[in-house]
Amino acid sequence: MHRRLFLQQSSFLAAGFVPYTPFRHTKHLIFIVNGGGARKKDYYENDSLGPNIRKIASEGFVFEEDHCGRIASHDAAFRELLTGRESLDDGPAYPNIFDYLNARLQIVRSIRSVPAVMRTYKPRIIVCRGTEHDVGHRSYEEYLRVIRAIDLEVGKVFDWVKNHAYFSRNTAIVIRPEFGRDDEINRSGQLHHSEGFYYTHRVASIFWGPDFVTGVDRTTVISRLDMAPTLAWLFGVNALYADGRVIPGLFKTEHRETLP
Repeated sequence: MHRRLFLQQSSFLAAGFVPYTPFRHTKHLIFIVNGGGARKKDYYENDSLGPNIRKIASEGFVFEEDHCGRIASHDAAFRELLTGRESLDDGPAYPNIFDYLNARLQIVRSIRSVPAVMRTYKPRIIVCRGTEHDVGHRSYEEYLRVIRAIDLEVGKVFDWVKNHAYFSRNTAIVIRPEFGRDDEINRSGQLHHSEGFYYTHRVASIFWGPDFVTGVDRTTVISRLDMAPTLAWLFGVNALYADGRVIPGLFKTEHRETLP
């Protein structure tokens, strides 16, 4: 379905219709997309490079095998995360997570701006998408500096949420890069994102919040197309036109629900 037609048909939401919502504590979602491509061996598996993200992971749930099918185009990979559909150059524009949630479009480039946006607008969902990690095309050492810097900023947002009188009770944080990067540094000291490398195609997705279980799944393979329907279902909304699935085993109240 074209996005425009979906929005026209969904106009009744703005008129006050509220869909069935399973019991949830989450009212706000911060979705951090490690833009530019980041390897899970750096931001998640390495305690010295990503201590803050590791802390979030230890308090949340991690799927260590999240498959990235689209690894050549940053924009296409990002669209697939938000729509749950494969992004085709000549294809229609499908509804995205903001459309499904009838939410104001809130995409920010800087993680450090998240607290200000949350305080000012209290958005249902905010997506933070930077491009800093793409310096790996120039230098592996620069890429590592970005890994450390982003981890520090993510840690500040996490601490802010946990210590906030309001948001600490009802806010979820999800972390997932567009895709990973190559297993190997090339002879020029660069780290690209190329077809065929394990760490390019497999990333770790981290879910933290009041409605997520805690733990680690090291074997289940999920997909970038699962993100949009899963985030929509966090608010009790079925992402009807997504090709992905709601990730099973993630929600605390799943035993009382029927997943779409």
